[in-house]
Amino acid sequence: MPHVGGQKLKIINEYQILMNESDEQHQINAVEMTRRLKSRGIPAERKTVYKDMDTLMDAGVDVVKGDFGYYIGTRVFELAELKLLVDAVGASKFISQKKTKDLVEKITTLAGMDDAAQLQRQVVVPEKATAANEKIFYTIDVIYQCLDNDKKMAFKYQEWTLTKEMKPRHGGKIYKVSPAFLIRNDENYYLVAYDGESGQIRHYRVDKMVSAEMLDEDRDGKEERKALNPQEYARQHVSMFAGDERAITIRFAKNLVGVVLDKFGTNIDLRPDGDTHVKARLSVAVSPQLYGWLTGIGASLCYPEDEAAKFREYLKRIISE
Repeated sequence: MPHVGGQKLKIINEYQILMNESDEQHQINAVEMTRRLKSRGIPAERKTVYKDMDTLMDAGVDVVKGDFGYYIGTRVFELAELKLLVDAVGASKFISQKKTKDLVEKITTLAGMDDAAQLQRQVVVPEKATAANEKIFYTIDVIYQCLDNDKKMAFKYQEWTLTKEMKPRHGGKIYKVSPAFLIRNDENYYLVAYDGESGQIRHYRVDKMVSAEMLDEDRDGKEERKALNPQEYARQHVSMFAGDERAITIRFAKNLVGVVLDKFGTNIDLRPDGDTHVKARLSVAVSPQLYGWLTGIGASLCYPEDEAAKFREYLKRIISE
């Protein structure tokens, strides 16, 4: 049965066939193109295929006329770039196992035939340690709608219970915020937004947000949002835990300079402290998570004194428990 509207869509189908099934090693001549079109229910003749190929070339599509037929020349992504995309999707724990496989399959279609086969052989989709929120992509879409339309958004925020279930926090409270931007930190996606109720900038893990919707209210906190820098915000909030932002000085072994720079960026002030240690001055949100990170690398917090005292008390509690 002929494809409905097949003749009008013929050139689009030809483009799809070239994109999905051709490369320099797999050229498609006019006769073969007519056969593949007919398998899609679209009658075609060789002379019309030639005209369509010229039309695609005139339109700027990189269709190459080779010795044995036609093929797509340059693609948007190189194989190495597609491999990076696949690895990034596979490593993202907020993407479910099912969605990971779906995305990997879609990314694979961006490659030529040989590259796609090589990519499929290299792809290893790891088992996810936790069940991700399947609706995260819907939530992200709502966030972008709010950003595009300058509107507030509403959602419920979930948390883990001792029974290993996700339950709405604060009895199902509806959070209403003004989105600023999305950021990825420590393998999770976060929404950074202005909370009008508290008058503060706060962040929320996107995979814990449910029942997201755009409100018919304009965003507020314009000045607070405008003052934000996504890179600085991620650097200052260790593991994205909230705390009072302060300028502090930490002391650590010289061989850990790279570890500290990787965590806080290269703009921090470093100075030697004897032959074996270094001091760094940085501005961060001080929290127990920061204390835990410092403890993990064997660093100390030495200024200001009130924060240094809190850090010492933190260590004492750990030892005594």
